[in-house]
Amino acid sequence: MTGDHDAPSSNTGRADKSRQKLPAAAPPALPSDPERRERSDAARYAGVGLQFAITILVCLWLGNWLDRKFGTSKFVFLAVFLGAGAAFYSMYRQLMGNLERDEEAKRARKRAAAESSPAERRDPREPLDPGGSA
Repeated sequence: MTGDHDAPSSNTGRADKSRQKLPAAAPPALPSDPERRERSDAARYAGVGLQFAITILVCLWLGNWLDRKFGTSKFVFLAVFLGAGAAFYSMYRQLMGNLERDEEAKRARKRAAAESSPAERRDPREPLDPGGSA
């Protein structure tokens, strides 16, 4: 044993056969941009739904606690309706904000594509063949 990893440790040559030359490992597959965007959208909408449910449950608990404290049965209904209204309003604002951001990103991608395309930069009033070879 010399400590050299490439040299066989015995004269049989078996060590050379066991150390096959393997191809280099491929880099980990990263999700494409649209795939990442879809995952982001799914997480965003799941968060909106979770926030909606938690808001209603917290208001239900608060209304129930107030009813037990004051010995009534009106607070639970009031709290649930107020909680549902607040949850709907919050969900509406978040979804409209997401929609606005998505539309702005779409417009920016369109502008970037139009600026990089040479056909879009040409003046439409200019003839296609300015040399007039007809």
